[in-house]
Amino acid sequence: MRLMPLAAIASIAFLAACTAPDKSPDAAATPPAEVAAPAAADAGAQPGAASDPAAPPSAKIGADQVGKLSPVPAFKGFGEHWSIDIQSTGEMNHKVDLTWGSGSEKASGTARYNGQPADAPSTLIVLSGELNTKAGAKPMIVEISNKECIDDGDNKHMHSVTVHVEGMDRFDGGCGDLAVY
Repeated sequence: MRLMPLAAIASIAFLAACTAPDKSPDAAATPPAEVAAPAAADAGAQPGAASDPAAPPSAKIGADQVGKLSPVPAFKGFGEHWSIDIQSTGEMNHKVDLTWGSGSEKASGTARYNGQPADAPSTLIVLSGELNTKAGAKPMIVEISNKECIDDGDNKHMHSVTVHVEGMDRFDGGCGDLAVY
């Protein structure tokens, strides 16, 4: 009797039919996002443009956003016994959290990007504002430089950072990473 192999073959054929990929007309009509985005770019559309919400985000800001968006959407930096966390809050404004003294002291504040200083190199981003310390609000300047930095653990970072707060020691020699659009 050869019924046992025939039953096994029928079972395998049934399972193969159940697991076959879906070839419905709808699946074939809509190209995957990876295909749709280059096609839109070839047609002259800008990737990530508001007209195509399915397009992947672009790493550059549009010309209409220059002067309206800060070049610092987010930044995390640190030096010896201090760290800084910067988050954009909209337009040119930022929330700044500074920790120093090996974590024993913390203060928050705000900073604003006021454009590129005329006498500064193009690789320097300057944020100015104030830090709310225990002794009151103090003027603060954060300088983020687009130059490679190696931390104490031999990790490479793309930016260096220095923080100046009036009446406090300068926080310098810091490394960090700037988020990109």
